[in-house]
Amino acid sequence: MSMEEKKQTEQTAVYHQEPRKQEKQRPVHVTPYSQEIQKHMLKCFPDRQEKVFYDKRSDFLQIDIHMLEAPTNKDFHVLYTVGMSALPMKLPKEFYPEYQMLERAELMVLLPAEWKLEEPSEGEDLNNSLWWPVDLLQYLARFPHEYETWLGWGHTIPNSDQYVSYDEKTTKLCGTMLSSLHENISMFHAKDGTLISFYTLLPLYREEIAFQQEAGSEAMLQKMGDINGFGMIVFPDRPNVCAEEQTEATEA
Repeated sequence: MSMEEKKQTEQTAVYHQEPRKQEKQRPVHVTPYSQEIQKHMLKCFPDRQEKVFYDKRSDFLQIDIHMLEAPTNKDFHVLYTVGMSALPMKLPKEFYPEYQMLERAELMVLLPAEWKLEEPSEGEDLNNSLWWPVDLLQYLARFPHEYETWLGWGHTIPNSDQYVSYDEKTTKLCGTMLSSLHENISMFHAKDGTLISFYTLLPLYREEIAFQQEAGSEAMLQKMGDINGFGMIVFPDRPNVCAEEQTEATEA
């Protein structure tokens, strides 16, 4: 399956669900593809030091976050999930059998080299200004399994129906669109033939989410064309590429 075929499955989807409260203890699922995922990512981003932030709050799914550190100050960190692919996502009925291969996925996000991520010592509080991408990866990796749905290319997930910023001190980014890097990175087949898709998180401002829902994901990516890496590298204070649309709408 090519990336262009994946884009054909794009649906206008905005999710607003809040986390469910579970009364019963559930078994924790761990992906059987962890070693193959790690090998694939190290092949795609070679010569990088790797650290792992293990999921210590495992409930239902163990979502560990692997970080491939930027090799130079001009490069970027790669953070990716290992665990989302433990279970198949529930695709729309009309996707079967043609698009059944989209059932399993993992997520990734790119951060600038100056973004220093260190796990706090026991008893210390997390620095949300630095840690929110990790929480976002884990939340979105669990999302389709918690709500018996699916995530795919072009889907957008606001940070609650109030579009709350991911960190009130450093950013007004308040939602995420799923995009992807080059096909050789964003898709690979495990030894058992299972296709695992890697979607890249593209955090957006509220005005950008509105534009994406009206004009589509390809138009949104074109808007991001003048930003470093098409916005794929997350800068919390990057320009809002749809601020002008919001201004024009207000003046009208």
